[in-house]
Amino acid sequence: MLKVDSGRVNDPIAISPIKLADACSKTGPLVVQFSRAGAYTPKILSSLNEVCALTKELLQVRFYGHYGSHFDATFLRHLPDVRDLALDCLTRIVNEDEVGRLHNLKRLSFGVFEFDRPEFLKTIELGRLERLILIETRKRNFDLNPLAGCGSLRELFINGHSKGIKAIANLPHLRKLSLGAYAKSHRLDFVSDILSLKELTLILGGRADIDDMSSTTLETLQILRVRALSTLGDLSRFPMLSALRVEDQLQLVRLDLTGASLERLWLYNCKRLADLPGLDRQERLREFRASVVALDMNALRDRDWPHTAISINLFSGNKKWNDDAHAQLTGRGLGQKGDLWP
Repeated sequence: MLKVDSGRVNDPIAISPIKLADACSKTGPLVVQFSRAGAYTPKILSSLNEVCALTKELLQVRFYGHYGSHFDATFLRHLPDVRDLALDCLTRIVNEDEVGRLHNLKRLSFGVFEFDRPEFLKTIELGRLERLILIETRKRNFDLNPLAGCGSLRELFINGHSKGIKAIANLPHLRKLSLGAYAKSHRLDFVSDILSLKELTLILGGRADIDDMSSTTLETLQILRVRALSTLGDLSRFPMLSALRVEDQLQLVRLDLTGASLERLWLYNCKRLADLPGLDRQERLREFRASVVALDMNALRDRDWPHTAISINLFSGNKKWNDDAHAQLTGRGLGQKGDLWP
């Protein structure tokens, strides 16, 4: 019997293509993952390939772990129909050119820590990819210039790599971009040239400001754990911005909302944040969340929120205050959970 745990099938010893395809159609996307070399055989992978052909992007095949060993990519020859492949949380890989021979691949996640081949992206048919995740290697030395050929790419996450990043500036369909541990020595001005961009996340890394970044199309911006960031600057640089999430920014004292027109604002663990000028101008605000900040929580609880607001969530360090604030806000029709952040 196929055991599915939180959308994942772990190291299956046998695969029924019909049953697995049926599970995908009933429950939605699934991940079949293998943690060690002995967990898969050509027979198992061939059966899994049948499922890939039937379900297309509904099934991700993942190889991870292989601790004390390596992943031999020649096994990918048994998965010619795979559309969504993850080779991540790996230490080493051999015969990696096999990835470039997967002509049906649409989504790829690649993270091999000891991998040292800067030109690797040249070996992949990038023009077919719709989603690409590049996780950091020890040397963080991928040459990103080949990404200019990603004409179908919609989602891109790059962690630790930055050489040649401007190659993504003119991608025609890129809607969602995440930059992890992005080097502060590299500018962000290329973002303004991504004319299809709707969502941007900056996570980890460090820089004092993001003043060199702007976008006329960006709708969602997340700033998470970026060290030393003390300002977001004038938000009018993002005229379409409707959702802003700021987390773990310990140097941020003031967040000027004057130039923004937000529907969602989420502030978490910004312990020195004490001033939100422009909050009174947010006439479209639907959801507001503040936790572990230096703002006047009583004033936020008692203020007149715009008629659009449906979800106001405030969390101080006092459980009694939190419960009382929730009760008061619920009584005013402001206690809905709101949308889950993407």
